[in-house]
Formats: sequence, C-alpha cells, structure tokens
Amino acid sequence: MLTRRTLLKSAMVGAAGAALPLGLYRPASTPAAVQGFALPLPLLPKARPVASNSYLITARPGSEVMHPAFGRTRVWGYDDNSGRGVASPGYTIEARKGTPTKVSFVNALPAQHLFDNEVPDYMHAGAPVRMNTHLHGGFVAGASDGNPYDNAAEFRPGQIQSVVYPNQQNATALWYHDHADQITRLNVYAGLLGLYLLRDGLDTGLEPNGLGVPGGAYEIPLIFADRLFDPSGQLFYSPDATWIPEFFGDTPVVNGAVRPYLQVEPRMYRFRILNASNARFWNLTIQGGPPAFQIGSDGGLFDKPVALGGPLLVLPAERMDVIVDFSRFAGRTLTVTNADLPADVSSPAPPVSTVMQIRVGSRATSRGPARVPASLPGVMPALGAPSLTRNITLEEVENPVTEEPEYGSLNGRKFDDVRGVQERPKLGSTEDWRLVNTTEDTHPIHLHLIQFQVIDRTPYDRDGYKAALEAARAANPNAANPEPRPFFTGAPIAPDANERGWKDTVRANPLQVTRIRARWTLPAGVSAPQRYVFHCHILEHEDNSMMRPLELVA
Repeated sequence: MLTRRTLLKSAMVGAAGAALPLGLYRPASTPAAVQGFALPLPLLPKARPVASNSYLITARPGSEVMHPAFGRTRVWGYDDNSGRGVASPGYTIEARKGTPTKVSFVNALPAQHLFDNEVPDYMHAGAPVRMNTHLHGGFVAGASDGNPYDNAAEFRPGQIQSVVYPNQQNATALWYHDHADQITRLNVYAGLLGLYLLRDGLDTGLEPNGLGVPGGAYEIPLIFADRLFDPSGQLFYSPDATWIPEFFGDTPVVNGAVRPYLQVEPRMYRFRILNASNARFWNLTIQGGPPAFQIGSDGGLFDKPVALGGPLLVLPAERMDVIVDFSRFAGRTLTVTNADLPADVSSPAPPVSTVMQIRVGSRATSRGPARVPASLPGVMPALGAPSLTRNITLEEVENPVTEEPEYGSLNGRKFDDVRGVQERPKLGSTEDWRLVNTTEDTHPIHLHLIQFQVIDRTPYDRDGYKAALEAARAANPNAANPEPRPFFTGAPIAPDANERGWKDTVRANPLQVTRIRARWTLPAGVSAPQRYVFHCHILEHEDNSMMRPLELVA
C-alpha cells in the first residue's frame, strides 16, 4: 500500500524530496491555464495608523486577482480601515524600535468558515469562526501574544483583540498571523497573515541608510506560499473532512499572486523573505546565479553578511534578509526555482519547481549601494552556559493499520493534556533545549516570546532511544524523557552559517538531536508569570496537538 509514511521512509534512505502523489490528498489539480508569468509581483501595502503608533486592523472576507485566468478568488484578509479595503496578505505594519505599537484586531469574519464544507471546526462545533492574532517573533507580554494558552476563549465575530507590542527588540522582519486553536491551518491558508517590519535609526527602510543596504523601492518583501485551486479558480484545501498530515499545494504564490514576475533594475536589491506555507519547505535558487548575501534572519541582522553559494532553504515561518546584486544581468530574464531538499531534511512535499520570474531592465535609475557592507550591527548570540537542559521529544502517533499519522505530540502529550504545563523556565535563566526528533519528518519548531541560538545538531540512534522512551513510560506514564547523549552516534554538527544569528524557528531533522539555547527574559514593565506556547510550525501538526504550553515564572 502506498502511504505517506512509506514515501517518507524512501526519502530518508534515497534521494531527498521524494514526491508524494497529489492525488493522495486531493481530487483535482489547479487548472492548466495558470501556467506562465501573467501578473507582476504585488507590492504589499503599508498599514496606515488611526492614531500615533496605533492601528485598527479588521479581519474580513475579500477577494484578490491571484491569476487572470481565475477572475477574483475569494480570500480572507486584513483591512486597515483606510478605505483601501481588504488585503491578503495583509497590510504591512512598520514600527520603530523603542516605541510601543498598539493594535486592535477586529473579528469581522462570517459565521461560516471559507472551508467549512470541507473541514468542520471540531474544537468548537457550531461556533462562529474564532481568531487569535499572534505576532510571530514578538517580544511581548502573554496577553498580547495571541496564543491559545493565555487566551483559550479567543475572539469571535464582533469581538476585538487589543494588544501592545513594546518593540524592545532588534530591528527585523516579524509577521502577524492567526493562531486560533485547531483552525490555524485554515485561517492562515485563507489569507490571515501580514508582515510587521521593525525599524531603527540605522535600518530605516529608506535609501541611503546607516546600514549601507538597499532601501525604498529596492527593499521588497517576498512572502512565499503554495495553494490549490478548484476549476473555478477558488482556493481548495482538502477532500478530507477531518485532518491531513500536511497540506501541499501544486501552485506557488508570492505576495498572493500565482507565479508572478518582478521587474528589477540592474543593481542591488534587498529581499525580506518569509515562508508562509502551511507545510512546504522552500529551497530557493535564482537561475543564472546573481551574487546573493544573507544579512539577517528571524531575530535581526547578523554581524557580517553570509555569502549564499547555493539554494536558500526556508522552512515555514522562517524569515531571511537577503541582498541580491543584479548589476551584471541587465536585459536578462531569470527564473526563481525550488531545488531538491538537502539530504538530512525530510518532507513528503510533491515537487514544485518554478516559482517566479525576475526581469532585469537595461538601466538603473538609482545606483544605490556599490557593495554589500563588510560588517553589520547585529551581535551574534553569546549566552553562556545553561542552568538547565530540557529534553523535548518530537513524536508522531500512527494508525497501526494504515501507517498514516493520527496526531503529533511534544513529550508524548497533546496541547490540552490534563497534566498541564511542563516547561516553566525561570525569569532571567538560560536554558538549553534538546529537540529529540523521533519522527521521519523535519519539523520547524517555534518558541514564542524569545529569540534563541542554534548550538548544534547531533546524530543519534532513534530506534534505541524510542525503545528506552517506551520502557520509561511503561514503568511510569509521567517519566521524564530519557537523556539522549548515550544514544549519540557521531559528533555534533555546527549550525549553518546563516543559522548563527538570532532565531525563533529552527529545523529539527530526523535522526538528529537539535540543541538550542535561550535566555528567558520579559519586556520592561512585564512581570512573571506569563503564558506562551511552543510548537511545530507545520500548521497541520500544530493544529493536531504538536503544540505545548509554556509558562515563564519568577
């Protein structure tokens, strides 16, 4: 029997990225008429404040032209109440480091979900559509975090979620998206996401700027996702009435447009990249090889640029701050493609090769920076020795007959396990978390509140560890996870060069123990205890119990 699990196993022992037939998850493919580069890349609109550093953002239904062959596609998005209507992806909020931002998120969604006929809301059967907006990567109090542990009631139509973002963190690209418990995958897929750019005195977004990098019209956000469309050009999620292990679309969208083209000048550009897919990993390459340098990641700028000599791997929720130099490519047309995954990264995603097109003009109207700066103001993490190490297991429960996943878990517990919270870091402490991946998937693991450092990845004997784990729980259902070090099979592997900055999302590969280090702090004026969550950012995994509460205590 051909199953997702069989294909994952073959991917682990054979070529990376073994293709899972789309027919396993859906009845029909996107219409062939969408082929080609028919739309220019949409430039994401900036939100307009309703008062100084204050925004009113309303989630409501709308429609977008995602490809001319579709007409208008129904989506959900955000309205900044400026009269410009619904945008999906939503309006980009720009904030200033050190100046708090207030946002009122209004739920003006309909009672019936955009995908209600496909996937009912089992968490709150018959209830109106809930929302709970999370600032991903935000250094915020629990009450402003938008997570279902701090606010289990969430926000129903007509209700308002009022938050304050202190902006007491490095200038960087964050993003806001819906985080409603067990329907995050549907709400984000419908379009409830947007960028949040945090600026400072050097990283102004203008040109010239103190960083010496492109700005203004030459700084362009790129939000990558994948979608399925029915024959009428409407979004389609799944024929399964309950839960699918991962969602993979056959059609790439960038900034909400199907395979768009971007017109650039022969000069340097700064791209603020976000993977907003439910589950797809992007491994991006610009054919022709223009020089590219990464200058920052999730938590802000590096201390120096990292030259990108190959594909750029971006997992769901990760952000990449990249400079590309098109100076020597005047008059050329370049294609952005999606390469096979590295050998140690495992995903059953069917291949999607062509993503977008870049058309380089013949002349530059503004020369811009002449070179990539040799140094940047970021400070690489130096957190010191941890006071505590936690062993966090990433697990998956399979159906014994079909071998298909039934749900995922962290530490063998579901999100709402009656035994309650396990992870209670102390304010001011430094902890190491070992992410022990017992599954055959790579998982992007996201911690709310803090940015962390990726320390290393160590190969280990998964089968031996799982046997020890099962024996420990057979003797005591509340047993601590076994120490993984006796099961290590090789030396630690250093993080990639572009993983050595601050991160809030890390890839945890199968057959490896991924170690991260964090210092647990709170914004000024916020006191412990505060409640957050951590989870896999494959949204289908997050919605099906691969999420756990955490509480920061005094």
